[in-house]
Amino acid sequence: MNNRIERRIVIAGAGIAGLSVALAFRRVGHDVIVVERTQSLGTVGAGILVQANGLVVLDALGLGNAVRAAGSSCRAFNLRDRHGHLLLRTDFDAVLPAQLCPISIHRAELHRILWDACAAAGVSLQLGHTVKRVEPNESQPSLVCETGNGEIRISGDFVIGADGVKSVVRDTGGFVSHLDPIVEGSVQGVAPFSLPEHLYGEYFGAGEACGMLPLGGAQTFWFWGGSGKTVSGIEGMPFPEWHARVCKSFPPMHQVLDYQKEWGSLVRLIHRSVRCASWSRGHVILIGDAAHAMSPNLGQGANCALVDALALVCHVEALPANPEKALKQFEQNRRPLVEAIQQRGHEEGVLGTQAWPGAELLFKLLIRLARFTSGARHRAEIRMLSGLDYEGFDLDAIGIEPPVPWLTHPLQRDYA
Repeated sequence: MNNRIERRIVIAGAGIAGLSVALAFRRVGHDVIVVERTQSLGTVGAGILVQANGLVVLDALGLGNAVRAAGSSCRAFNLRDRHGHLLLRTDFDAVLPAQLCPISIHRAELHRILWDACAAAGVSLQLGHTVKRVEPNESQPSLVCETGNGEIRISGDFVIGADGVKSVVRDTGGFVSHLDPIVEGSVQGVAPFSLPEHLYGEYFGAGEACGMLPLGGAQTFWFWGGSGKTVSGIEGMPFPEWHARVCKSFPPMHQVLDYQKEWGSLVRLIHRSVRCASWSRGHVILIGDAAHAMSPNLGQGANCALVDALALVCHVEALPANPEKALKQFEQNRRPLVEAIQQRGHEEGVLGTQAWPGAELLFKLLIRLARFTSGARHRAEIRMLSGLDYEGFDLDAIGIEPPVPWLTHPLQRDYA
């Protein structure tokens, strides 16, 4: 740490990716500024599944136990048909340590935990700053932001685009990117009560899917999804009509939708994947959805963003005098696993939104056949779904080679 170079880090976006990378850079003493277009950090989103790779990062940041306490541990996950009959049960705790079984948590609660830690660490948050463009000067890149007092320029040693799938940093920074055709979309919400355990899981039928998962605080996260065309088709549809449509196809959804009387605060999303030729240009870097937005099918979008954040800081700190090499190694180490997860999620999105006659029967058959896979293949599947590349549960397993600068012992020791 004696050869550490103190830098100014400017981050676009105060979401999960932005706050986690801000906290990590602040932990090693850098000056960190986060700009956010909204005027306040209020309640946003619905539920989110923090997988093993995300939990390893949160443990490294010292926030893992806070997230576990605020959410609900998912030791197993059930796939069901449209009426709720069990098709396949995946027991995470047969492969993962209890501390790394997925945690279902309200996105706003995870966001709050991250922000509280950032505030305590001295991260500077600039609200009401709408990013207009990035100016990728080689030594001092800048964000140009529109504020209530006019346009301002914020320069730093690094500018990080953590501003999501519609990233202004990516689109104005000269990055070569490709947005995949829209395959799927979803509606998500949170019901303020828990449900009997036998109702939790994901339900499939006729090119659509829905599901219910427990959240911390006696809440239930629920979702419904289908093809992009199907989800676009409900635009302007009265809520009672959509409610009747979904509950006719998936009767168990009455449990959460009967409580909801209008669209209100429900989250409606169209999902698309982003692929970039490079994640950095000079000292401008993309992380999370800005670099590699992906299908929600594997629940890995936010988790990959968390790993990006820690990996970036570890690489920069491992090569403080050669940031260009650090950024190159960061991408080389992260890209293979991210792209494998991204491709798998896309393939499952395409398969799950097929609505031709017989598709539902074929899907059920494939799920039932999955019961007969070998133990080794089953374990490998759970590790892949959990964002783990190698055996073990350390930084190498989530694709981070350099050590975490502030940790004094390997994380894997905590999961024994």
